Amino acid sequence: MSPVPSRQPVPQPARQSAHQPVRRASRAEEINRAIRAFLTERRGRALTSTERREYERMRAEWLAAGPLRWRRGR
Repeated sequence: MSPVPSRQPVPQPARQSAHQPVRRASRAEEINRAIRAFLTERRGRALTSTERREYERMRAEWLAAGPLRWRRGR
């Protein structure tokens, strides 16, 4: 009798918890992260007039993108 070749395991998709479905970040969340990164880089000092205009532009995009979906525990 010849040996039976072993089968390679089939990768399974990651399981989702019941209260945290996997979803793509909304546009508002993406912009929010960009704003936070922008401000974090400039922490501890006032924004220049050019930086202030950039911040206001990003904030206007964020408001136009719609409301954020707030998540618990974060």
